[in-house]
Amino acid sequence: MQDNYKYSITNAKQFATEAFSRLEREGLPATPDLFELFFSYYSDNNSEVVRSIDIMVSQNFELTYDRCIELHRRLLNSDRSQETLAKAETIVGSTLADVDGMVNDVKSSNEDFSGSMDKINKDVSSSVEPEELKNLLSDMMSETQKMMSENQALEQKLEKSATTMQTLKKEMKEVREEAYTDALTGLANRKKFDLEVVRLVSESRDKSEPLSVIFMDIDHFKSFNDAYGHQVGDQVLRLVARCLNDSLKGRDFACRYGGEEFIVMLPETDIHGAEKIANILRETIKSKEIRNRATGETLTRVSISGGVALLNNDEDPKEWIERSDKALYQAKRKGRDRIEKSE
Repeated sequence: MQDNYKYSITNAKQFATEAFSRLEREGLPATPDLFELFFSYYSDNNSEVVRSIDIMVSQNFELTYDRCIELHRRLLNSDRSQETLAKAETIVGSTLADVDGMVNDVKSSNEDFSGSMDKINKDVSSSVEPEELKNLLSDMMSETQKMMSENQALEQKLEKSATTMQTLKKEMKEVREEAYTDALTGLANRKKFDLEVVRLVSESRDKSEPLSVIFMDIDHFKSFNDAYGHQVGDQVLRLVARCLNDSLKGRDFACRYGGEEFIVMLPETDIHGAEKIANILRETIKSKEIRNRATGETLTRVSISGGVALLNNDEDPKEWIERSDKALYQAKRKGRDRIEKSE
């Protein structure tokens, strides 16, 4: 749980009781992960947990074991992340110890080799007999061969250490990407958005380039779940995500913001360009058909509503996103399946 948790024992007992009661009502097992999820929900210790569960409930999503585990993995500390970090700490420590040992071995070998060469040089200077010179040359070759063998062994050890660290780097990258990816749609998630909005706003202001945002929402999404079930609802979410992925290019950034909400940020794009892109996305999504995989039946088409906003000078990014959200709701009030601009 978060380090800033400061509730009293009395409150903690109350939150624990509410968490266990909720698990029982939902028919979920009282595993540590699920307990932590609902304890965080009732203690209001993680706003994203509260928001995500509330959205699922409002949209009539069943709080299944798999969905709750996914929420825990995405919003709280995941087992895989913890295991990978622990593994990384062990591997890095072991590798550093190995490299440190190799450095000491090389230092010792170099000192021995240097000492042997000094002695041979002195002996060569004082030797005049051919047999003595021959023996000294043999000793020199032997010492050189020994040094070459030790260097070859060192290269192999260093290559092994480099391979180990490269594998670890790959695993860490996979865990990081997983933490920033929405498991259902494959788009970036809210955590990634929080990072990208800071980066893109900074770049926009540094380069004096326009930056626009589209805040979009699937129209009547609840009706898909009510009429066809949550699997079809998930299919709708994946369809929208696929359209965004296929349509956006370059530095454009798309994410699943939460529930049936999606956000697209468009660098180097003014408000008119953003409105045009938003309508292209709306028409693209609307042109797709949803089929019930169980029956093969063609279902109703999907439409979205959206609000676009251009980042103003010195505007707080939060206010920028809120303006696009207000434009989205204006589109909803005007009948849905449309795009509205925030002036």
